[in-house]
Amino acid sequence: MFVTSDKKTDSDNRLQFQAEAARQFALERYDILDTVQENSFDHITNAVKLALDVPSVGVSFLDGERLWLKSKIGLTTSEVPRDSSFCDYAIRQNSPMIIADTLQDARFRENPAVICPPFFRSYIGVPLTTPDGHNIGTLCAMDIVPRQYSRENVERMGQLAELVIHELELRQQANKDRLTGALTRSGFFVEVQKAISLYDRQKIKSTLILFDINLYKMVDHRFANRSGNAMLRAIIQPLSKRLRQSDCIGRMGGTQFAILLTCTTKAKAMQATEEFQRKMEHLHSSVLFDVSFCEISSEMGICHDWLEQANVDLQIAKQADRIEINDDSDRQYSLAG
Repeated sequence: MFVTSDKKTDSDNRLQFQAEAARQFALERYDILDTVQENSFDHITNAVKLALDVPSVGVSFLDGERLWLKSKIGLTTSEVPRDSSFCDYAIRQNSPMIIADTLQDARFRENPAVICPPFFRSYIGVPLTTPDGHNIGTLCAMDIVPRQYSRENVERMGQLAELVIHELELRQQANKDRLTGALTRSGFFVEVQKAISLYDRQKIKSTLILFDINLYKMVDHRFANRSGNAMLRAIIQPLSKRLRQSDCIGRMGGTQFAILLTCTTKAKAMQATEEFQRKMEHLHSSVLFDVSFCEISSEMGICHDWLEQANVDLQIAKQADRIEINDDSDRQYSLAG
């Protein structure tokens, strides 16, 4: 009987860990933590302040050990320990959390923000819920006096919380190429800079694969019944799905794309390219492209350095014969890992 109880506890702990890991991943994909102040979020906190007539408002995101405020009014700090925050409780439910009097609530009557400045006595927090159902933070308002919140107040907060998520989703879409779903050039640069920072801190190597698809020749001579746009989608979208979550693909412009393989040496990246041939078998033909591989080095101070070197290597490759995926040469490359 005790063994069963222990097993149930272990199972519950594992499920909680998995749920928190999924929530954390949902937060990280927005790349919002520690970013600069932005008017789009400040407009929302101002709207809450006016609608509820409260002194303190925040758009909060809960990281592993902290609550971080993207936008705030009447608050002097940008982050607090997560385990002492009101919002940590709010994200555990899927409806607004209202505390009419913090001194009457056993969870919060000894909270530092209640017994010390700013002496919060009431709180309302609406979870910021992603389209896939993860609560990554809250839109919250605090007052220094006990108070109730009307149904209209709660509904208004809910609408404004949806605006926060809408803004996050718009930022995501702005970083995606509409045709292929790959990252835009600017969006890809952000990921490359993260890989450089990782190398600076831990000397973990990553490799860029830069390639230019010979779309004109493919459409004219091999895929006459398919448009150039259709061909790009047919190549890039399946490729994106095969990459690891830590990797990404970006459209540099026209038919030129780049893949960032994190924690991957150049040799491993070249080996990984062999998968592309199998991925393109459904096209019943070959894919022609010029390709270069560029491993990060200590000289790569910023992402432009890395991409510039990859592009130099690509221009050298263009001076050679086209690389054809399904031929028998030693320069046979695929682009999926």
